[in-house]
Amino acid sequence: MTAPFLSLAQIRNRLILTARWVLRDHRPGPDGRCPICRTADCPVATAARDVLRTAEEVQQRSTATEPTTPDPDDPQQTG
Repeated sequence: MTAPFLSLAQIRNRLILTARWVLRDHRPGPDGRCPICRTADCPVATAARDVLRTAEEVQQRSTATEPTTPDPDDPQQTG
């Protein structure tokens, strides 16, 4: 399927799977350097770790908040 037909959860899951795949490919070798980038501090692996961290934070935040009943005095919550 293409992106317009995916739910937000499916997009999030694909980002997580891609980030994990990148981290496997950019795993540091015995000398501590990335075998693909040939650097000790691989920017691609750093970006993949950031994606995973952000996805985890969003998941924790969405499960930590409980739905509230609408406040009749709040003009922002009109139905």
